[in-house]
Amino acid sequence: MPQPPKRAFSRTACCLSCGLTVLGGFLIIGDVSVSKLSDLELVPRVWHGSVDEPFADAEAEAEADAKVEAALSQAKSKRPREEEHSSKPKEGAPAPAAAPQHNHAPSAASSSGSSSPSASSSAAAKPPSPSPAAAAPTPPPPPPPPPKVDKKPIPPGEYTPKKMVVHAECKAQGANFGNINTLEECDRLAAGMDDCGEGFMFSEEHPDWQCRCCTEGMSKGGPHSENWDVYEVQNPRSTASTSEDGIYKKGRECGAQAINFGQVPSPKLCSWMVAQTPECGDYFMFSKAHPEWACRCCSPNGGQDNGLSAPVWNVYKLFTERPKVVDPLPTAPPVPHASAGLPIASDPRPSWLEREDDLVIDARNPPGHGGILILQAVLADARADWGKGGLRPHWLRAILATNRDHARRHGHVMVLRSQPTQPQLTKWQWRNCFMKDFEKCVKENERENFNWEKHLMMRDYMLSSQKFTHILMLDADAALVNKDHDTLRQIAAIMDEKGKDVFLTDEDWLEHGTGRINGGLMFNKVTPFTVNLYQDTFDAHLKGSARLQNWRIGVPDMECSSNEQICLNDLWTGRGKEWFAPKAMMASGLIYNRGAERGGEKYIDDPSVEVMHWMGGSKASAGRALCDGPRDFTGEGPKGYGCKQK
Repeated sequence: MPQPPKRAFSRTACCLSCGLTVLGGFLIIGDVSVSKLSDLELVPRVWHGSVDEPFADAEAEAEADAKVEAALSQAKSKRPREEEHSSKPKEGAPAPAAAPQHNHAPSAASSSGSSSPSASSSAAAKPPSPSPAAAAPTPPPPPPPPPKVDKKPIPPGEYTPKKMVVHAECKAQGANFGNINTLEECDRLAAGMDDCGEGFMFSEEHPDWQCRCCTEGMSKGGPHSENWDVYEVQNPRSTASTSEDGIYKKGRECGAQAINFGQVPSPKLCSWMVAQTPECGDYFMFSKAHPEWACRCCSPNGGQDNGLSAPVWNVYKLFTERPKVVDPLPTAPPVPHASAGLPIASDPRPSWLEREDDLVIDARNPPGHGGILILQAVLADARADWGKGGLRPHWLRAILATNRDHARRHGHVMVLRSQPTQPQLTKWQWRNCFMKDFEKCVKENERENFNWEKHLMMRDYMLSSQKFTHILMLDADAALVNKDHDTLRQIAAIMDEKGKDVFLTDEDWLEHGTGRINGGLMFNKVTPFTVNLYQDTFDAHLKGSARLQNWRIGVPDMECSSNEQICLNDLWTGRGKEWFAPKAMMASGLIYNRGAERGGEKYIDDPSVEVMHWMGGSKASAGRALCDGPRDFTGEGPKGYGCKQK
């Protein structure tokens, strides 16, 4: 890590009345017991004159030097030096020295921040012999901070970074905003933080070294560093700040926390988010020194009291008015022609279908109630991975045609969902977007929400009037490839034998994937447990970090605010294990959910493989594997829906 400037101890001074010893540019704090000079605790002093100005006379300086030498010689024990470790920088470049820290991250679970980077100390040299003395001038007062110039907000796409100092760090750092990927975002955060000055430091080569602002008047004069630059804050500075009167308890945490909102740059925004959240009380905890430790609201009914002592945390009284009326979540317009290009049955649409779903095939014999249902969600994403304007990619058509043929052969029902359920956003997602820029917010949360749509589909059809016996939820890039096996009835028989209601697969085709659930295949027997399960998981998603309480399946409380696959893993091995694991089973992905990436596609003709899953970048190979090999997986030949080149 970068070291502070080295200073030779060419002059020594003592302040006998205050108990401070001054060595050159450093203060020795209190009565320290040391065995050598390098073990002293040194703190750079703030001095606006010369650090080498002599004493009033040589005798006084010699007397001071003698006192230091005596303190060194009489040391009784060596004070060990603590070393802190930070992540190893790329290419051997040094990471920055951090601002002093004398505090700790919050004691409550689920802290979104981490401890600050380690601080550096300087090596010291033995003081030289006294030199002729001269009168020391009185240090001038600190210069006033530069006046703040009103700036206009920068329109989107017009931000231009402005370097204040090249290849340098701040002279003194303020807030550390954590991992921020762009200069524009770092600028915006620094502008909104009361403790930040007119500049911030950022490494374009190593953004993982984090965005850090400089304190007022300390943007220039910092240590040289090849990988850092100091930039001028271009966004208008926030004029609103939390007054000391707004602090309910200084140096304390909440006694009971309700919701962790993640990293928020200021108490002002933290207060706003808390005000929008009914699950929060009227108090919140925030660290202005470490906003990366997250904005956290206190629980209602006394959660603001009896918290642990924490020097850089404060508990604030809410200073944002709660809305009297909560506006409904915004919704996106329907996707036009969402089902265009999909293999939809030509028969009239059955009335039992949920929402705007479409039937691909109903091969139950005799027709009617019961049977096994195959569900797949083909939702139009922003990147158009699944096609656009009715033009569906070859890989998708080949997979859907293969599954349709499997359903036809073995008497199953197949249904597709192409229209995402509205509102797509949850209340907590919209709040985290500060209730601005709806389209951007939808896009940022699209991947997670499309995955959660699978749980909503399961919930819908668990309650269907068709009373299906089993339901398979299969990702749209996965196919039932063993056409000669009635794979789903075979799985159902295994579940009955083991007394299980939920069938999941792991990722054991990967080096460290054994035991880790892959959410691309979920096969369920329709029972009271599974009917409750998928209502619980989707409700937990809607709750987010507020945590769903009293799950129908028995879980006291659990958070499912991230990927649905993480939620399943938490149920399988984590907080929900006691209630979920006895009803579920894990099977090998090598057989029932074989990943096609990393050469896995070559196993498509292995008679033990039942399901092939073309995840990520492997999708493009699905059309070739299903249409161009020796086997006809689609059942329609090269000119059918799945294999015909358009």
